[in-house]
Amino acid sequence: MIGFFRKIRKKLADDNQFFKYARYAIGEIVLVVVGILIALQINNWNEKIKTQENVQAQLINLIDAIESDVKSYENLLSQEGFRFHAVKYLLGLAEEEILIYSYDYHKFPKNQWSFMWDKPIPEEYDEEYITTCLSILDNGPTGSIINKSAISEFNSTGLFSSLKNVELKKKINEYYIYTDTRYVGRAWEYKLDISLQIRDFLLDQHQIDSRRVRDVKGMIELFKNDTVITSKLHILLDNISWSCQTFLNSSQMALQVLEDIKTELNQLNN
Repeated sequence: MIGFFRKIRKKLADDNQFFKYARYAIGEIVLVVVGILIALQINNWNEKIKTQENVQAQLINLIDAIESDVKSYENLLSQEGFRFHAVKYLLGLAEEEILIYSYDYHKFPKNQWSFMWDKPIPEEYDEEYITTCLSILDNGPTGSIINKSAISEFNSTGLFSSLKNVELKKKINEYYIYTDTRYVGRAWEYKLDISLQIRDFLLDQHQIDSRRVRDVKGMIELFKNDTVITSKLHILLDNISWSCQTFLNSSQMALQVLEDIKTELNQLNN
C-alpha cells in the first residue's frame, strides 16, 4: 500500500502536477473565504437595515406617545388655568392682595374649563361663578400624565442606543428627565394635597361643603375674616401657578422633541 502511494507521489512529482493541484486547492480556499466574507458583509448590511427600520418604528411610536403627552398638557392647562382664575377671583373678593406672577395667566379665559363654566369669566361679583369656583378648589390634576410606554420599549429593546443622532438622544432624555422630576414624588403629591386641605378645613372647622355652598355672601365674608383659609388659598394659587408653568414648559419641550424626531425620520428615509 505504501509503495502504491509512493508511486502516485513520484508520478505527480515527475509530471509537476502537484503544484497544479496545490494552486487549484489554494484558489478554492480563497474563493470560499471570499464567499464567506461577502456573505458576512451582506448579513451585516441586512442587519443594519433591519436595525434602522426598527429604530424608525420606535421613533414613530415615540411620536404617538409624546403627541398624547401634548394633549394631556393642553387639557391640564385648561383645567389648571380655570382653577387659577377661580382662586384669584375668590382672593380678590376677600380683598386680598395678590402677587403678580411671571406666568402669563391672562391667556386662560380662552382655554377655560368649559366643562364647568362655558361663559366669559366675570370681572365683578357673580354668585353663580363664585359657586363654581368653590366647587373646583379640590379638582387638582391626578393620575398619570406622561405616556412612557414608547420610551420604555425603546430602551428595553436596546434600540435607543442604536439611534445615531446624539443630539436627538440628548433632547429625548432631557424631556423625560424633566417630566420625571416634575410629576413624580412627594413634591407633586404635596401640590395635590393643598387642594384637599382647604376642602377638609372648611368642612371640619366651619361645616361647609365647598361643593354645595348655598350662602355665597356668607362664604365671602368668611374668607375675609379667616386668615387661615386665605393663607391656604394663597398657597394653592402659588401651586396652581407652578403647575401651569410646568405644563407650559413640558408642552414646549415636547413640541420641540416632536419636531426633531420628525426631522430625523425624514433624513433616515431620504
